Amino acid sequence: MVTGMIVLRQVNKYYDKNKPNEMHALKDVNLTIPDGEMLGIVGPSGAGKSTLLHILAGIDTADSGSYHFNNTKISGLSPRKLSAFRNKQVGIVLQDFSLVEEYTVLQNVMIPLCFAKGRLPKSKKETAMECLELIGIQDLAGKASGKISGGQKQRVAIARALVNSPGVLLADEPTGALDSKTSEEILRVFLELNAHGHTVVLITHEQKIAGYCHRVVRISDGVLE
Repeated sequence: MVTGMIVLRQVNKYYDKNKPNEMHALKDVNLTIPDGEMLGIVGPSGAGKSTLLHILAGIDTADSGSYHFNNTKISGLSPRKLSAFRNKQVGIVLQDFSLVEEYTVLQNVMIPLCFAKGRLPKSKKETAMECLELIGIQDLAGKASGKISGGQKQRVAIARALVNSPGVLLADEPTGALDSKTSEEILRVFLELNAHGHTVVLITHEQKIAGYCHRVVRISDGVLE
């Protein structure tokens, strides 16, 4: 039995494999993330950070090596099971927020629930409102997402990432589009969520941002140090 919430062993990822422009994006990556940790993954542009996040999120798959999540082998899952894993076990927060700006804040947070399988214990609206309350922005529920500030949009994105009660939150450059004061506020949201038991993986190119995490690993040219 593997140990740790997330365990990667000897993970490799190629793009355009066996072609003249082949790129070896991840090289024999080994990584263990315990339950409840707040981990920072730091590296420059092109280092392999986003590729690693895509593997962790089940958006992409490794070419070799293994990925276990809570002792379940993710590498090798069928597309249907991989989709279910993404929807239920992983919450993703992106730099550009990725909100539907014509939707209200509440409607945006409810989106992942539309893809959830099985009977939900509460109404979608009630579940989404609880997440907005957890992040402290329940007063924005009826506002159009295109008419709120960048910091508020990122809080909405975090609430949406939480709505299916995922095992882990993956944040890809979550402060990249924000000013320094708002960035600090968003990082404190992640710290509070982590303090309440959420596992958080924060991907960034800024050492200062990564410094908010319990542990920091570095990636360069696809090699995790």
